[in-house]
Amino acid sequence: MIFSFDIIMMVKEMKHIFILKPDTDHKLVNHIVKVMQGRQYKLCYTKDLNDARSIAQRYQHDQEICRIYAVGGDGFVHQVVNGMISSLNELVIIPAGTGNDLARTIYPYLDPLTILDESLTMSAQPVDVIRCNDSLYCINVFCCGLDAEVGNLVNVKRRNIRYMPRSLHYTLTIIEKIMHLRFYPTVILQNDQELFSGDVVVCAFCNGHYFGGGFKIGYHGQIDDGCIDINVVSDIAKRHLPEYVKALVTGRLHKTKKYQHFSEKDVIVKTSQYVNIDGEMYDPGVYHLTCLHHSLKLVYRKEGSIWK
Repeated sequence: MIFSFDIIMMVKEMKHIFILKPDTDHKLVNHIVKVMQGRQYKLCYTKDLNDARSIAQRYQHDQEICRIYAVGGDGFVHQVVNGMISSLNELVIIPAGTGNDLARTIYPYLDPLTILDESLTMSAQPVDVIRCNDSLYCINVFCCGLDAEVGNLVNVKRRNIRYMPRSLHYTLTIIEKIMHLRFYPTVILQNDQELFSGDVVVCAFCNGHYFGGGFKIGYHGQIDDGCIDINVVSDIAKRHLPEYVKALVTGRLHKTKKYQHFSEKDVIVKTSQYVNIDGEMYDPGVYHLTCLHHSLKLVYRKEGSIWK
């Protein structure tokens, strides 16, 4: 006899695996313990950022489907997702970082306690993931322009300035970089044809909508539409940079003259600059970006549905 997935889940309670940093807020940890009473759950603390991926990988071939909770920021979620690819496990994002940009795309608020409570009443929805190379995946934004350089610098600086909001770090770093602006030659190929070739200020390949701690950059796509939302601003005169910085901060970059938009399922990106993937820095080079449609199960309510 063949049993449906729903019947199987009624027979056996799902495992809940929480992946946390050692310094996770005690109030949040205590709340997790409280609401998970009576459920099968485990708290897994990481030794470092890469350990989040290793923990997620341990449950890839578990005999039952697990619900994996990534309790942290975008870089932390990035590592957990890279450890979950090819599994049937479900992901819950509990925003507990500085940027929480992917959480801004899928939740109407960022309170981790409320999101945890709500998640227990929600089912998982299939979403897309961008494969960057053979074993590297992006869940939010891949960028390789000034936005990548600023994002990489912010990651270094925030270790020394912990109590300043990430969005303010990002804005101040943009202003700093304007004074020593460099353009990076970037090539985007689609089916061996040039989609774009030239110097860029902003070059973002989006699955989610936000980066830099709340700046909107993915204007046209959705996290489950099967396409990469590509947003490019080509080289501009230095005197026009304040105008473009203002447009980025106010969410109107797509209204500027130099803005270009593409929507593709598969592209090749060539850049001599260090790139930024979900808030983490990676080497320059050639990246083959492919949208893996509905390749991850994410616990959230789709746009237009009602939250409590």
